[in-house]
Amino acid sequence: MRVMVALENRFIRTANGNIYSTTVCDYDFWKRYLQVFEKVIVLARVATSPEISLNKLQANGPGVEFFELPSFIGPWQYLKNRHRVESLVNAAVEQADAYILRVPGTVATLLWKALMKKSISYGVEVVGDPQASLGPGTVKSAIRPYIRFLMTRNQKLQCKEASAAAYVSESYLQKDYPSCGWSTHYSSIDLPADAFISKEELESKRIGGQLSNKPLRLCHIGSMSALYKSQDMLIRVVEICRKRGLDVCLHLLGDGAYRSKFEKEARDHGVKDYIFFDGRLPPGQPVLKWLDQGDIFVLPSLTEGLPRSMIEAMARGLPCIGTNVGGIPELLDEEYLVPPSNCHLLANKICNYAENPNKLAKMSLENWQKAREYEHENLNKRRIDFYNHLKLNTEKY
Repeated sequence: MRVMVALENRFIRTANGNIYSTTVCDYDFWKRYLQVFEKVIVLARVATSPEISLNKLQANGPGVEFFELPSFIGPWQYLKNRHRVESLVNAAVEQADAYILRVPGTVATLLWKALMKKSISYGVEVVGDPQASLGPGTVKSAIRPYIRFLMTRNQKLQCKEASAAAYVSESYLQKDYPSCGWSTHYSSIDLPADAFISKEELESKRIGGQLSNKPLRLCHIGSMSALYKSQDMLIRVVEICRKRGLDVCLHLLGDGAYRSKFEKEARDHGVKDYIFFDGRLPPGQPVLKWLDQGDIFVLPSLTEGLPRSMIEAMARGLPCIGTNVGGIPELLDEEYLVPPSNCHLLANKICNYAENPNKLAKMSLENWQKAREYEHENLNKRRIDFYNHLKLNTEKY
């Protein structure tokens, strides 16, 4: 059986015909679906490039092919290409037997509308919350409130009408986007054994009692294509901590349109020498090795699904602090949470923890143990159950 998966990520096709990803959606990601389906067809936006950089991973391969859409960005480019895009999506429906919408997203919504016209059933993998991710302060656009309303309404209907739904959270997404069909939960995160620091390394490096870095090294991973990851808040936090006498620096992994804005803020706040923009790295071991250099992982997002970056940091034994939004409270105890946009409270926690190595050691062990829940073996059974339920429902249809 052929399954089509529609998602928001954009990909790149090179002159040799291969498709590459800058995110975790590489060939290993798509092979998950091949555990149940004979063929995976990825419905996504694909741009062309004469060559590929080292930080991109091949996404196509045996059993996995792409149905390519124009690589439009934003609502205005979509409107310019609307008729062509919708025509292609309608044609794509004929190429598959079963359908999975990874929501939220424009491409998934276009496929949903095409399926509804033909009364074809589908499943959803719910990976985010548009009500939160498009909230005030997240995107600078005059039409943000309208897009937020539209995407939230669509996602509620998509989940309600799905024959099967899988959520990345244990509970919080289910509350706002309930499904009337069969449902389960599993993270898109699929940590292999080598994603975890060993127990011996944990005890020697993280629980040994002393911070290895001078200055204290905060680390953060997040796209800079929107504002909801709150890198600007972290820059102000570094300023506050340094004024209080804490020798601290911040390393940011990620890139995007707002990077120049964040660089300017670092200069304006007088901390440009302590803020390091490390760009992008390929997923997997390069990111894990980067995390190993840090002392505390900080994620002050305005909104989150279930953050892969934090779970990877936990697997490396890093103490973590996050905001009490989205799926973060499913990962961290309340004492390690702060409200969004509260720079001074976050700075207080960082300063207090920096002076308490026993607390940091406790956080390291707790996080390492919690991350074990996201090992491949612990998640894969629920994932296969979802695929099988969708396949069975499609066969009945």
